[in-house]
Amino acid sequence: MNRIDDLLIDKVTSPLAGWLQHRLDMPPWRASFECLNGSVVFYVAAVALQIAGTGPYDGVFAIMLRALVWLLVLEAVRKHAYRQAASSVGTRTARVREWMFRIVFAAMLPISLCYADGIDNLLYSTSLLLLVGHLYFKASDTPPPQPKGRLALGRA
Repeated sequence: MNRIDDLLIDKVTSPLAGWLQHRLDMPPWRASFECLNGSVVFYVAAVALQIAGTGPYDGVFAIMLRALVWLLVLEAVRKHAYRQAASSVGTRTARVREWMFRIVFAAMLPISLCYADGIDNLLYSTSLLLLVGHLYFKASDTPPPQPKGRLALGRA
């Protein structure tokens, strides 16, 4: 995996997940699902504010179509996360197979915050932050993968 991803998991998310577990008795997967629910709520609020800011002759079809597609993606993410949480193999793959998505979304977050010029854009950025939190809380529940031994070439 990536060093930046491991650093964010080990130094930021795992201590936060431990604090949530200790203080609020909320396991990392529960915090992950709550972040995903919060992401949906903030996204819907941002869409509502963006539609409310349009004029009577402005088109809202593109806004609503973009929101529909993104909410369908988040619904697919929710179903996938529930399947992962239900199996021990799924909890291990949450850390190993999703590292690229975590890094891309974490890199997009500062860019999204730079372009937040209105309250609706700030809500979109908050939704992205909670989506990143969802991915990192899922990954902080399992230990990093360990190498299983030496390669066959190294044994000879």
